Amino acid sequence: MNESVDQDAVAEFARAAVAAGVRRLVLLAARGVDGAPQPAQEPAERAVRESGAEWTILRPAWFAQNFSEDFFHGPLMAGELALPTGEGREAFVDAADIADVAVAALTGAGHAGEIYELSGPEPLPFRTAAKMIAEASGREIRYTPLEVPEFTALVESQGVPPAFAAMLAGLLADLREGAGDRVGDGVRRALGREPRPFAEYVKEAAAAGAWAPDQRGR
Repeated sequence: MNESVDQDAVAEFARAAVAAGVRRLVLLAARGVDGAPQPAQEPAERAVRESGAEWTILRPAWFAQNFSEDFFHGPLMAGELALPTGEGREAFVDAADIADVAVAALTGAGHAGEIYELSGPEPLPFRTAAKMIAEASGREIRYTPLEVPEFTALVESQGVPPAFAAMLAGLLADLREGAGDRVGDGVRRALGREPRPFAEYVKEAAAAGAWAPDQRGR
């Protein structure tokens, strides 16, 4: 997942970039149900398409790196990943694949007017992802399904603003309903290769100490 930015700022940036002579724009958006745009990001996508530049839009699945650098890292370090995702699955995409596609679109021909849905090669349940990380890191980690109100209350108690907590809960609940049970072909179409498997990401992140105990021995 990538955090939302102000939609007006995207339009403003696109106009300024084109006025300054920029010929190509790549927008990092997010995929919604069935690979469609996230409703909240439609204004940004429209602004880029109407900018006058050659445009490419990236709609990635949830980032694999959320487990080692962002939303899910703290809970994993605490030993429990508690989410409103049920047994829903997601084809987690490696951020390095997203970067490779963005570079290709900005520096090479053949990507103008393309919308790339970016994902990993297979959808995985969060329970399985947590188990893979536990095995690779040697940590004890359990996955606990929560209902949306429970999750929202939990993250708000940790200082997350209510509006963002509600948005995050909604996106995760969509996965429970099957929104992530889909493999995009964007990496293959843009780069001519398969996306990086989640297992490879986990192996490398564990080797780099992503889930190693801290100095207090946790």
